[in-house]
Amino acid sequence: MRKLAAVLCMDVAGYSKLMGRDEAGTLARVKAAFAGFEPTLARHHGRIVKLMGDGALIEFASAVDATECAIALQKVSAGNDPRLRFRMGLNLGDVIIDEGDLYGEGVNIAARLQALAEPGGIILSDTVREHVAGKLNVALDDLGLVSLKNIEQPVHVFALRSDIRPETGGKRERIGICVLPFANMSGDPEQDYFSAGVTEDIIIDLSKVSALTVISRATSFGLKTEGVRSVAQQLEVPYVLQGSVRRAGDRIRMAAQLIDGANEATVWAERFDRDIEDVLVLQAELAKAVVDALRLQLLPSERQALDRKAPTDPEAYKLFLLARQYNVTGSERHLPLIIRLCRRVTELEPGNARAWALLGEALNRLRRSGGGVETGEAEIDRALQLDPTLASAHAGKALMFLYAGNFDAAERQCATALELDPDDYASNLAAGRTFLVQRRFDDAIRHFERAAWLIPADYNAAAMVIQCYQGKGDEPGALEACRRALRRIERIVASEPDHSGAIGHGAGILALLGDRERAHEWASRASLLEPDNIQLQANLVCAWAISGDAEAALEALERIAPKMSRELLVWMENDNDLDGLRPLPRFAETMRATRARIENQSGAESLR
Repeated sequence: MRKLAAVLCMDVAGYSKLMGRDEAGTLARVKAAFAGFEPTLARHHGRIVKLMGDGALIEFASAVDATECAIALQKVSAGNDPRLRFRMGLNLGDVIIDEGDLYGEGVNIAARLQALAEPGGIILSDTVREHVAGKLNVALDDLGLVSLKNIEQPVHVFALRSDIRPETGGKRERIGICVLPFANMSGDPEQDYFSAGVTEDIIIDLSKVSALTVISRATSFGLKTEGVRSVAQQLEVPYVLQGSVRRAGDRIRMAAQLIDGANEATVWAERFDRDIEDVLVLQAELAKAVVDALRLQLLPSERQALDRKAPTDPEAYKLFLLARQYNVTGSERHLPLIIRLCRRVTELEPGNARAWALLGEALNRLRRSGGGVETGEAEIDRALQLDPTLASAHAGKALMFLYAGNFDAAERQCATALELDPDDYASNLAAGRTFLVQRRFDDAIRHFERAAWLIPADYNAAAMVIQCYQGKGDEPGALEACRRALRRIERIVASEPDHSGAIGHGAGILALLGDRERAHEWASRASLLEPDNIQLQANLVCAWAISGDAEAALEALERIAPKMSRELLVWMENDNDLDGLRPLPRFAETMRATRARIENQSGAESLR
C-alpha cells in the first residue's frame, strides 16, 4: 500500500566515538533519550516506525506536525542530555507501507538529508518547506540543489537555522561546568569517602545556581580521560573545577582552581584553611567564588540559600558522609549501620534534614526486608519540615505513599522531587518504581535508566528496568538490559562476594538469560547469606516466576508470606514479574491469606 507521509529520520552525531568512550553509559543515555521523546511525539501525532540503535524512523501525517516535532525534539534533547546531539532529516513524499514498516524513495530521501545535517541540526526537503511556508515561523537557509546517493534527481534542500536552546521554562541561559573529584591529600585511603563527599556537596551547591549547568556526580566521578582540555571537550563544557582536600584533626584544608577548558588557563584559584565545623560554610563560599569568577549574578533566593549554610558538628558531618557512602553500595546488610550512623548524626545535629531523610529511607527499607518495624515516615516528615526543598526527602515520602498503595500521591511527590533536582538518584529511582506499579513502563524506563546512569555502581535501577522492557513486550530491550545489569552485578560480587542483594537480583537475570544452573547456584547462595531477609526472598520469588519455575516460586512465596510486611505485599500485588503466577489458585490463596493476616494485625493494633 502506498500513501503520502512526512518522514523524519534521526540519529546521534558521533555515536561511534561516544560508544568507544563509554559503551554501557551511551546505550543507557540513548534509550533514556528516546523514552523521553515519547510525550513530544504524542503531542505532534508522530509514530515511531522503528528504532535502529542510535537512530529512529518516524512517520507523520502532516509536514507541519513533523517540522514542529523535530524542533521540539531538539529542544528536549538539548535540555535533557546536551552530550547527545541528534541529526535530523525531514521529507514529504510517497512511501510504501508493509507490515507497519515504511519503504520507498520518500524514506530514502529523509535518510540522506539526515546525513547532511550538522549535530543538533535539521535539514528539510523542498516539499516540506512548501507545506510549512506561511504556517510556521521558522528561518531557513537555502542550500540549493543537492545530489543525494541513489536518488535519481537532485533535491532542493533547506537547513533550519540553528538557534535551538534547551527548554528551560524562562530560566537564564546557562554556562556548563564539570567538578572533578577532589583529591584526598590526607595520606589515608580510608578518607577517600570524605573527599568524595565534599566534592558531591560542592556539585550540589553549584547545581542550585540557575546560571550554571553542572555535570552530574556520576559522570564526573566516572571519567577516565586525563587532562582538563580533554574533559572539557568530551563533556562540551567551557569550565572545569578541580582541587584537593586534606583533613587533619579538627582542620580542613582545601585547594581549588577553576580552569578554562579551551586553553587550560587558570581563571580562579584559592586555598582554604578552616575548622572542620565550617566545612559547609566553606563549600558555600567556594560556590559563590566560582560564580563571581565567571561574572554571573546569583538570584536573591540562591544567595540566601548559600548564606544560610551554618557551621556543622565535625563528627556529624563525617558520620553523615560515611552513612551516605554505605547507602550507595545498596547492600541491605549495611542498613542497621546506616541507621545507627544517622541516629547519631541527628543526636549531634537535630536540624540536619539530609540525615533525617536518609534515616527514614533506611528504616523503611529495613522494614520491607523483615528486619524492622519502624516505617520511617516520622523521620521523612521531620526532614521535610526542616527543609521542604530537599529532593531526597520528597522521594522518601513518595515511597511511603507508594507502599501504602496511594500511587497518585506517590507520583505527585516524585514530580516535586524531580522538579527540585532532576539528577537526584533517589528521586529517579522512586519515580521508576511508582510508574512501574502503574504499568507505565516507558515512564519507568526513563527514570530507571537515568538513576542507573547517575550512580554507575547501582544495580537496583539497572535490574528493575529489565521488567519494564518485559512488561511492554520488548524482548530485545530486556535482554540488552539483562546484560548491562549483569555486568554491574558481577563487578559488585567480585569485590563483595557476600553482597546478597546483588546476588539475588543476579539470580533472576541469569534465569532470564537461560543460565539455569548458575541461577540456582546464586539463588541458593543468597538464601544462605541472608535467610531472614524477606525482601531478598521476594526477589527470588520473582526470579523463579520469570524463569517459568512456578513450583519453586510458590514454595518461596509460601515461606515468606507469614513474615511479609504490608509494604512488601502492596508491591507484590502489583509486580508484573508475578503475572504468570496470578491465574494459579495456590498463588491467589497465599496472597489472600497474607492480606487477611495483615488487615487483622492492623485492626488489633488500632484497638490497643
